[in-house]
Amino acid sequence: MGISYKKLIEIQNRQITEMSRMTPDNVQLYNQISTIARQAPADEKTQEEWILAAGKAIVQAQKDNKSARELYGSDLEEDIYTQLGVGSADTYAQSGASTGEGSNRENRSGSVPQSDDQSDTPEPVKRMPKWYVMIAWAAISVVLFIQGCAGLFFGLTDGDTEAFEHISLFSLIISAVGGIALVEMLRRLAERPDDQGTDKHVMPKVNVRSIIIYIVIVVLVLFVGYPLRDKLPTFYMAPWVSAVIGIVGLALIRPIFGQKKQA
Repeated sequence: MGISYKKLIEIQNRQITEMSRMTPDNVQLYNQISTIARQAPADEKTQEEWILAAGKAIVQAQKDNKSARELYGSDLEEDIYTQLGVGSADTYAQSGASTGEGSNRENRSGSVPQSDDQSDTPEPVKRMPKWYVMIAWAAISVVLFIQGCAGLFFGLTDGDTEAFEHISLFSLIISAVGGIALVEMLRRLAERPDDQGTDKHVMPKVNVRSIIIYIVIVVLVLFVGYPLRDKLPTFYMAPWVSAVIGIVGLALIRPIFGQKKQA
């Protein structure tokens, strides 16, 4: 018996809802029994509906302060196959080995076949110090470019350019730290669980803790550095010089921080 894609998504979303109510240990058990159930020789509708019912049973056992593991026999796989009404797990494993049906079901349930060549498997991107230096470099270059362009504009319109002829060390520090904080917040907001190979139906989780840490860092720099603003050096810089430095800084980002091509 088949199942429509819309119905499948609906059932899996309800599974996720039940899983969100579980303790970490029960989540681990639920993931285990879900994997076993999806490998069983039953139709997809039966599998997913049983997994949903199992999730509800685990949540209820949790509310009753009972061990969810006690809902199943000593042989977890055999018990799940029996509840699904498909007979012995050992019998299916033997027939699946001869016909290849077992491997097909594993692929449909999301298991990834093992391969000797793991070179195509993406690894999590590591943020090296060079990454943060590049962000700070770009942020400062943008600030200088904007200040220079604003100064040139006011100069051409006979406006007061004094405010755009000086740049303080405090402003450069804030630009660098603020740029890093902004980029990291946006990167973490954009992260999805499927980036690490997780179920695509799982809603993305925002790493609120990391975002708060970056905001706190910026606030600390502001509060600690602001009283030192007048004590930190201030540099005179003509608007055109500021604009040129900004342009050169942005132009050098790729040559300096870009990855070198391997021969």
